[in-house]
Formats: sequence, structure tokens, C-alpha cells
Amino acid sequence: MAERFPVQVDADQFDRLARPTQPVAGITELIWNALDAEANVVTVAIARTDLGGVDVVQVEDDGHGMTHSEALRDFRRLGGSWKKSRSTSKNGQRPLHGKGGAGRFRAFAVGGFVEWITVATEIDGSLARTKITGSRDTSEFTVDDPDQLGSGSVGTTVRIGRPREHVHRLLADTAATQIVIQLAVYLVKYPQIKISYDGKALDPKAILDREAAVELDASLGGEYGAPTLRIMEWKAEAKAIKPSVILCDTEGVALHEITDDVDTRSGIPYTAYLMWPGFADRVNELPLAEFDSETVAPIPDAARNAIREHIDARLSERRTEQLERWKEERVYPYAGQPKTLAEVQERRVFDVVATTAAPAVSREPKAARLSLRLIREALAQPPGALHRVLKEVLDLTPEQLADFDHLLERTSLASIIYTSKLVTDRLDFLVDMEATLFDADKKKRVLERSQLHRIIANGRTWIFGEEYGLVVDDQGLTKVLEAHLSSLGQDGPVSAPVTDTAGRSRIVDLMLSKAALRADGREHLVVELKRPSVCLTQAELNQITNYAIAVSEDERFAAPHVRWDFWLLGDDMDHVVKNLVHTPNRPPGLYTEGLNYRVWVRRWAEILEENRQRLHFYRDHLEYEAQDESELEDVLSKYLPSAAAGDRAVQGHAEAAAK
Repeated sequence: MAERFPVQVDADQFDRLARPTQPVAGITELIWNALDAEANVVTVAIARTDLGGVDVVQVEDDGHGMTHSEALRDFRRLGGSWKKSRSTSKNGQRPLHGKGGAGRFRAFAVGGFVEWITVATEIDGSLARTKITGSRDTSEFTVDDPDQLGSGSVGTTVRIGRPREHVHRLLADTAATQIVIQLAVYLVKYPQIKISYDGKALDPKAILDREAAVELDASLGGEYGAPTLRIMEWKAEAKAIKPSVILCDTEGVALHEITDDVDTRSGIPYTAYLMWPGFADRVNELPLAEFDSETVAPIPDAARNAIREHIDARLSERRTEQLERWKEERVYPYAGQPKTLAEVQERRVFDVVATTAAPAVSREPKAARLSLRLIREALAQPPGALHRVLKEVLDLTPEQLADFDHLLERTSLASIIYTSKLVTDRLDFLVDMEATLFDADKKKRVLERSQLHRIIANGRTWIFGEEYGLVVDDQGLTKVLEAHLSSLGQDGPVSAPVTDTAGRSRIVDLMLSKAALRADGREHLVVELKRPSVCLTQAELNQITNYAIAVSEDERFAAPHVRWDFWLLGDDMDHVVKNLVHTPNRPPGLYTEGLNYRVWVRRWAEILEENRQRLHFYRDHLEYEAQDESELEDVLSKYLPSAAAGDRAVQGHAEAAAK
């Protein structure tokens, strides 16, 4: 005769086990029960209503089933499971997942009515089928009398009806994946087990990209031995998997899942399985053991640290792989080997920035080439330009931008790269100028006002001194006076024009100005440019001298602590000018000086050589700064540690090239 009895459990505890928001967890528990029953095949089928919703869920397995007496024993009350005193399944084939006798009640998280039909071998060797039904509404179970079978096979079928409010979550694309990650290590260990969910095979190897094993410090495990961490990385199609740490026994049976403070910054879907025999002995304490147990808590903490180190290494590998793809596609914006140490560091920072920004860089080669070139050019601009490119062009998130700002602000790298690029560009300009000024064919074709003048005035007046700023370009002496007065804080037009000693209004090529060492002082430089083919004579010398005298004699130019230098700049000079500007007791090139002015004759060769020496000094200093940037090395090595050996080789090449 069928026996009917209420389950001996508090209503609150029953509701906690049958939480309707966790139907996937309910199905997972039923699968674990099947595996504990030594099932090799488990099938989860979901029947749908006419509208496509969940109607009935069925979990069928080929395990050893339950005898009638076992059903009466196990369903009469919550807890007290036969598994509690065992570590392996009935026939010793498998490690046991559940020992609390509560897993079967999780079926009510799916529906309000559950039916178990189980076939098992009785003590006398015969087959018998037992049906158990349960209702969430009454918390009662009915165990029917066994039916003797003449033939058949053992196994259990669980049918769940009266779907609960969140049962639709079983139809989500992520449902099967959630179950796989709970079973992954176990299924890998026992490949003969076949599980299907709603028509799909649950095979962790199908979505497994790679895995790594890390043995943690043996002292953490005490008498149980060293905990082992197994990190499984999933393929891109499993990106919905959220990183977590699953506490397991040594066989990979999942006991508890941790999602707090787990490294999620990589974008790599993974699950970490932390295996330690001690977890199985504390299975009921695990939800709180991480906070309360001095024995257990250090183990997940050590696992988190190991995961962070693993993710750092994997991100480095991904960055290196991305760089190689860009080079193969010929969109990488650098060619050949770097020539200086500063260039080595520039490329390393570019690699970090570009690979971290890779998700925002187009896969289409032409667009990718443009984005990468923009990043390179932004690195060579004053600090701040890179931020604008990353924000406005590549549309990086505030979090990503904060990472880059932290990288560049914590080192002097941005300034080193910018200044190094500036010095290199200027040295290249000096080479071009030398070819233009001294090549026999080119110097004949260079025009003074339309070519040479414009080349210098267009942002290259630094060749006369870094401290000067251009204030007058190809304008008359009157404009020179206005610029002078403006530098003294006296803005406004000049009422009467300024003329030279012959009464003519002369055009000045360039006037530059700088603040003197004294707070109220000012120094002005007036440059008269002559094209390379012109040999400087007394006529040109008289012209620049007239400018100086005009300034010194015009009272409107008078001001304390203001000094004027006038340069006549050309490629060569006749013997008269040479004698006039090379006299005893005067600096070479000085022709004459008055109370507040000096007139000089300068040669292009002198100017270029002075700049070359100064820039080489700056570059040597920058090489030292780039090599000595220890904090930069620490930061970059964190992002691209796998490239460290290659960087050292490149650096050696750069050092050799510099010599």
C-alpha cells in the first residue's frame, strides 16, 4: 500500500532549498544526484507550451536508481542521507557530490509538483519500479508500492510540473553554460559521462579554450595537503560566463561557488576550480567559512592572487599576439629597429596603449592603420594629446582612460617621448638645411624672401635660440617699435613711422624677443637673412647697421634694461667683411656695439653647428632619462612581460646604433 507522509522540515528551510529564482541550480542538483547514482547518461528534456513557455521538465538517467525502502528512508525527512557516512557512490565508482540529503528538494525550484519514477535492483536481485510524488503546497510525499518488473534497466526519471514564476530561465542561452561550468572538472575526469540539456550535449571540452593548473602553497592546506587551482578559459562564444571560483573536492565535485572579488578585468571568460580535500569535510560551512574560518579563508585569498597573476600573463600574451597580427597586416606604424633608447621606450608604450585600446581599433586594415598612426602621433605630442585621441577617436571608456592616465602620469615617459621626437625632428631639419644651403646646385635656386625666409619663420626660429619668440615677420621698422612697446606693456599704434638713417622705411626680416634675467628686462634679436648664393659685403653690413642706429637714435625705443642684437646672416662674406668682424679683443663675428645694441655677422655653418651640438646633448640626456626610468620599466613589464627579452635585444641594438 502507498505511504503518504509530510517531509519533516521547516517551511522556511524548504523554501530556501526550493528558491524559485534559481531553477538552473535545481536542475544542476538533479544531475548531480544522477551522477551520484553512477549514471553515465543523463538527459534533461524541456517540453514547451503552445506559446513556447516551459510546460514540463524531465531529467532521466541510467543510474542505479532507488529501491522502495531507500525511497521511504530518503524522502521522509530533510537530511540524514545515506551519503553522509560515505565518500564514494554505492558501488564505489564515483566520488559523491551531495551528503546532506537536500538536493532532491531543489527540484521544487522548477515546479510545484515533482514525480520520481525509479527502477532499482532489489536485495533478491529482482527489478522493481517505485514512484514517488511530492507537492510543494503540502510539503507531503507519497511513495507507492513497488512494481515488480520482469525485464528492463535501472535508472530514474524525474518529471516536474506546475512551473514556477522564474522557470523561463531554463530556456536562456546561458542556462546550459551555467550547468557546464559546475560540472566541468568532473566531466573532464570522467569522459564516459554524457549529459544533454534541451537537446544540446554538455561538453566542457567543446567550449574550453585552454586550461592551467597552479599548486598553491602547501602550508595553506595543512594536514589535507596543498590546494590545487585549475583555471579553465572558455572560448569567445562562451563570453556570457562570468568569472568565479568553484570550491571542489579533489575529484572536481563542485561544493560552493565564489563570485566576490574575482578578477574580471581581462574580458577572458574563465572559471577557476579550487580543489582541496578539506572543503568536503566543511561543505555545510563553506558559504560562511571564507569569512569566519582561519583555516579556509586564506585558501580562496591565495587562489585570487594566483588568478590575478595568471590573467596578467594571459593579457600579455594576447597583447603580443595582437602586435604580431598588426605587423603581419602591415598596419603597425613603426618599421625597422629603433635607433635610440628613447625610441625603444616609445615603442613599448605605444604597444601597451595600442593593444589595450585594441577592441576600439577597427579590424579593417585601412582604418586600423589610421587609428594606430593617430596613437603614435599623439604619443609624440605634448601630454594630453593622447588622452584626446583615445577619448574622441577611439571612444574608450572612462575606466580605460583612467588606466592610461595612470600609466603616463606616474612616469616622465610622455615628456621623454615628446622631447625625443622634437629633438629628432630638429636634427633632421638641420640635415635638410645643410643640404639646401651648401649644395652647389640647390643654393643657386633658393630664394631669400619666398623660400628661405618662410622656412625659418614657419615655426623654426628655434635655430636662433630656444628662448626667443617671433614677434615681427617681414614687416617695417614701425612694426618693430610697436612690438617693442608691447613687450613693455605699452600696446597701441605708433603715431609716426620709424625710418633708417637715410630716411627710408626698411623691412625687417625677423624680430624675436625674450625676457631677460631681470624681471623688468627684455632682449630683442633682429635677423637679416641672405640667401646662400649671396656673398656678404659692406653693402649688406651697412644695411643691418642702419637698422641698429635707427633704433638707438629713436627715443621711442629708449627703455632701461633693454638690449638689442642685430644679426646679418649669410653663407659667405668677402675679405673686407671678414676683417671687420674678426678684430682683436672682440668676440668673433661682432662688428660694432653701442650703448644698448650690438651688430653681428653670422654664418649659416656656425648656426647649424651650434644647434647640432646642443641637440645632440639633449638627445644624449634623453637616452639617459629613458634608460633610468625604473618606474616606467615596472609598469610596462606588467603589461608586456613576455616581451621583456625581446625588448632587451632591441635595446642592445639601439645602444649599438647610438654608438
